[in-house]
Amino acid sequence: MDIQAQKALIIEQFKQVDDISLINAIKSLLDYASKKEEEYYDIPEAHQELVMERFENVRKDPDKLLEWNEAKKTLKT
Repeated sequence: MDIQAQKALIIEQFKQVDDISLINAIKSLLDYASKKEEEYYDIPEAHQELVMERFENVRKDPDKLLEWNEAKKTLKT
């Protein structure tokens, strides 16, 4: 079952709910999920600029990049 079908099924089930406590609990879960989603995508502008600067440096000189196995060797254990 794909995600859209799952959502539709949940919506239909929710329409049948008359328990206010359950409705409030579901609303709390949805509010929490919405807030977490906002936090996840809230990337400070300074961090975005740093990533773009590094991307630009690599674009100018791609030979600076290391293969993962080489980079792993440089990490402290």
